[in-house]
Amino acid sequence: MPPVISSPPSNLIFVSTSELYQRFQELFIGKNFQCPRGNPVVITSHHFFHLVKLRKGTQTDFSMEVEESLIKNTTVGFGSYSVDMDRSLRLSWIPELLQEPHEIWEYHQVKTAEEVFIRKYQKSGTAYRALLLKREDGHLKVITCMPMRGRAVLDLPQKATKLWP
Repeated sequence: MPPVISSPPSNLIFVSTSELYQRFQELFIGKNFQCPRGNPVVITSHHFFHLVKLRKGTQTDFSMEVEESLIKNTTVGFGSYSVDMDRSLRLSWIPELLQEPHEIWEYHQVKTAEEVFIRKYQKSGTAYRALLLKREDGHLKVITCMPMRGRAVLDLPQKATKLWP
């Protein structure tokens, strides 16, 4: 049976770094995600930095011990931080991508991720969304989420092995 192509989830709404972090926490922390193959998916607070592409000037490497209280206290705008707005708005798409991907592939050559979850949405522009994951200690770890062009999806059989369905 072909996958159901649906509209994407609603984008997040936030006006500050603090509010974005709060939405991230609500979506991911304390949740028991599992992919369709039964593998647990772990998302920790530290994943916030990469999933929203957090920056402070040229700094891109952060620790929760140092930044969490600063992020929570940035309640007006973004302060000294910047984020990738597209990634941040679409954090809300990740739970559906994790639990209901249309396809799961394993890359032949590992660069940043071992697996990619693909889902096609009914929308203008780039219709595919890709979630990159890495295997670690019996679970999957989210690396990043990004748009994927239709051509790149068609090229996957040359670069990867289909794991699901």
